Amino acid sequence: MNGKLCFFPRRVGHNGQFVMADDTYRESCLDRNPPQARCSVTRRGSRFYIGRDPDGWGVFRRNGKWKKRHIHTAWPGFDTTPQGTDPGQPPQGNIDPQGCVFDAQGNMWGNDVGSGDPTDMDPSHHGSLLVFFPGPRHRYDTYCFLDKDLSQAGMPAMDETGNIYIAETGRGMMWKYSPPFPASAADCNNPDHLVTTPPTKTMFPTPGEPTPAAIVRVPGTDHWYIDSVLLPGVPGQGGGLINEYDANGLLVRNIVPSNMLLNPLGMDVGADGTLYYAELNLNPDTSTGCGRVSMVRFVGGTPQPPQVLGKNLSFPDGVTVMDSSRFRVDFLTLPPAPEPDPRTCNGGGGSPSGAFID
Repeated sequence: MNGKLCFFPRRVGHNGQFVMADDTYRESCLDRNPPQARCSVTRRGSRFYIGRDPDGWGVFRRNGKWKKRHIHTAWPGFDTTPQGTDPGQPPQGNIDPQGCVFDAQGNMWGNDVGSGDPTDMDPSHHGSLLVFFPGPRHRYDTYCFLDKDLSQAGMPAMDETGNIYIAETGRGMMWKYSPPFPASAADCNNPDHLVTTPPTKTMFPTPGEPTPAAIVRVPGTDHWYIDSVLLPGVPGQGGGLINEYDANGLLVRNIVPSNMLLNPLGMDVGADGTLYYAELNLNPDTSTGCGRVSMVRFVGGTPQPPQVLGKNLSFPDGVTVMDSSRFRVDFLTLPPAPEPDPRTCNGGGGSPSGAFID
């Protein structure tokens, strides 16, 4: 699983279900370290069945079980490649799906990180911003790309008027996308599925943050929390930054200083205003080490020192805060999660999603 969790809005026929991005086919069928290939399982009733879908966004029931339904872009040649066989370089949209956000019309916006390698200059390996349309059958099987030239595209966020914000970490930028937006696949009727009328794209300034990675709304305001995943800092020694910015991108204050961070990525905010964030903990070669999840509480509006919630995590990239009543799970009956063995969490540069995102 990648990124964050998003519940479907009402009126789109999914009755409290949710989506999460995934690269299950690549991870479970193609990776051999650790060996976990399950492509040989073809019986849909098996809990090890993963199907023939390209990577994208899985649809889940409230109890957390996969519905055996999937939202994804087209991958030419995928259907004719034998299951468990590498179908080759995935096209944009299938490389590394990650975030999600729904708009007022029920459209689902997402990002594809891309290769994750900031030195990869091949345009077909770049990240992208795209939107899926529910359609009359609520299958989300039509889509448009709004941008196909993003170097390490971050998870999208949306403000109250429907503008989309997305980080381009590889170029040290945060972008704001404003209408015109596509209303259906008719607005991108071409082989690339790229909108014929592009949206308005403007730079959203993030002074003091050289490598912006994620953006979330500050509750009750028009401000944003934005983190920088890599700089300031030295890989292998932690680093990064989390700041608060106003609606125009002006720096308001620092929330978490660099010396208290291990390369933050995904963020979310709880109902009480607590900020939660995932930390990759990059090695000197920018592969991921043992990551963690932390939080910052506020007392009288003042951020307190961070508290670590979980550690020894492999590629923690997304954080989602949800009211537990939205799930059909009795969390009080779940057994305590064991602390992961730190020997199992080092990425070692072997992730197909690259150095920064998985």
